[in-house]
Amino acid sequence: MSQHWSEYWEQGHLTSFGTDFSSNYAGILKDIWLPIFKELRPNFEVLDIATGNGALPLLLKNYLDESNINGRVRGVDIAKIQPRKVDADNSIKIELIGEVNCESLPFSDPVDLVTSQFGIEYSNLSASLKTVANILKTGGRLSLVCHHHNSMIISRNKQVLLLIQSVTTKKLIEKLYSLADSMGQVTTKVDINRIKNDQVCEVLRNDINQLIGELYESNEAALMDSEILNYVTTFFKQGLYWSVDKKNDYLKFVQKQLSDLALRLEELVCAAIDETKLASMLKILSNERVEFVSATTLKSTDAQLLAWHFIFQKALK
Repeated sequence: MSQHWSEYWEQGHLTSFGTDFSSNYAGILKDIWLPIFKELRPNFEVLDIATGNGALPLLLKNYLDESNINGRVRGVDIAKIQPRKVDADNSIKIELIGEVNCESLPFSDPVDLVTSQFGIEYSNLSASLKTVANILKTGGRLSLVCHHHNSMIISRNKQVLLLIQSVTTKKLIEKLYSLADSMGQVTTKVDINRIKNDQVCEVLRNDINQLIGELYESNEAALMDSEILNYVTTFFKQGLYWSVDKKNDYLKFVQKQLSDLALRLEELVCAAIDETKLASMLKILSNERVEFVSATTLKSTDAQLLAWHFIFQKALK
């Protein structure tokens, strides 16, 4: 699971939504954390599970930077992420650690707060929740934002998954390979005129346009989310004068990107929490003396369902 996420985080994304959030989480996905961070006391210890490139630790730091509260936030992720230590005026320290499985943490010193946003649900919950329960201080809190099985995020990404795994997308890539070979080496205007008048190239271009049209007709929104159009545009514009080998290498790269995206989306869909999974989570944590506090659903400004927000607390006795 970790390799395709490692490559994703290496691209510099801060959130798991890629280009949908160019900086950090915003709106409700930001606002729900501020009251939780406000409860932290001096010398706090926070652990962020499945931290990625540290969206929540950075959000916490930015929120508490102007306060007199000091503490430490450690973010761990099973993927390979850039190890990083950030000191904010020696008051709030951030440490990001990659290749750490939350089902078996490499440290045991107790923490005041464990957080996770669209992360812990990807793990083996029966193991990770027990590990988290053991690291929580008495009275410590567990705050989780998790994918909801009926959310617009899941619905939208299911459509993207269907589109990139479709026969039409597979045929589109095959036609691009065929066109790259049929075009041959393109270096001059003479070559451009040659391929314009080549019947095989013309048929392949028409086939490609037809396949793109079919993808538009099937689901325009999913097509835009998939990056397929950007890949095709790059092939025809920047790639026009590339060698045949370079064109083929680029198409292999495109296939790898789409394959990795499919893996991430399959994991996302499988990770989403429904009522049965929630009941299982409650039982696991209850057995570890971590009590249920609340479960709410988060919605966008246009009232679309986004996620679950769960809060638990380690029993005082």
